[in-house]
Amino acid sequence: MKRAIIIFVILAVVTVIFGTSPVLQNGFSYSAEAVNDYITGHEVTGVMAFISFAAISAILSPFTSIPTIPFAVFAWGKVLTFFFLIAGWLVGAMISYAVGRYGLHFIFRRLLPIGKIESYRQKLSEHSELILVVLFRLALPAEVTGLVLGSLRYNFPKYLAATVISEIPFAVVAVYAGGALALNDPWSLALWILAGSAIFALAAVLFAKRLRFGGER
Repeated sequence: MKRAIIIFVILAVVTVIFGTSPVLQNGFSYSAEAVNDYITGHEVTGVMAFISFAAISAILSPFTSIPTIPFAVFAWGKVLTFFFLIAGWLVGAMISYAVGRYGLHFIFRRLLPIGKIESYRQKLSEHSELILVVLFRLALPAEVTGLVLGSLRYNFPKYLAATVISEIPFAVVAVYAGGALALNDPWSLALWILAGSAIFALAAVLFAKRLRFGGER
């Protein structure tokens, strides 16, 4: 949840600055048109690059694809951007799961929160119910949840289902917030930021309660 809140706060600050700066608005319009022209001439490359950025952001939390979303919405529209984003995050989630399952996360101990991963390994199990896993993925950074569940050898189809369910609200918020930023609509962006923050805060509270009352086994 902390990651989501940080992202939404950054978006809010950017919106205020962006909404009061004609120079930035003109710069975005110019950049968006340039990106759109490139994508029009290189459709496959543009899609693969966006999906790759999204996948990497699901593996390493310091890296985020959020800044690319307004440009993607400008070029492809909200619906395609949503599906491309989900596809990228799903690829990243599968890679993260595989890294955890085969014990490769210790190779990247300098880049990954190993202490947090070990902590949640002790709180969850391969038999954890689906709703708990969905809340887990909503409340924690994607790379932590993928590595934990992979290392626990959690049922892979259920993991994919939990991933899709948990990523849908984040993708909706990210796409519509990005679209509002692209259209210079600060009020819509503020509403999406509040909605997203409420969803992830609620998920974190429910996840903590289920753990506290023994819902992890």
